[in-house]
Amino acid sequence: MNHRFAMALSAALALSGMAAPAFAEKLYGAIAFSPSTGKWGQGVNFPAKEDATTEAVNQCGVGDCEAVVVFPACGAVAVGDGFGMGFSADKSVAKSEETALANCNQYTTNCLITTSFCNSGS
Repeated sequence: MNHRFAMALSAALALSGMAAPAFAEKLYGAIAFSPSTGKWGQGVNFPAKEDATTEAVNQCGVGDCEAVVVFPACGAVAVGDGFGMGFSADKSVAKSEETALANCNQYTTNCLITTSFCNSGS
């Protein structure tokens, strides 16, 4: 869009009383993990980190669940033998998974991605 057109559109919206479209607010996700059971939970698309964390821990549903990663874009958790795990947050789910697997493999064997996702708009 050229500069003159953008200015004209802004002026027209202002005169018509319409608001320009707002940018989406930052959303957060979280993944919680129980080291004793290997269970996990997730919170997706929350406006506050605390809300995403609470949802993830509640979904996990075990007393020792803790949020292991909270993020504004994408995250992943990998779990291996003995519930050894690795996690990561990044701008893409592929990079998050790659790093989570690498982190997990530093502590245990047979690591697999148990969950990975991105928030809306990421």
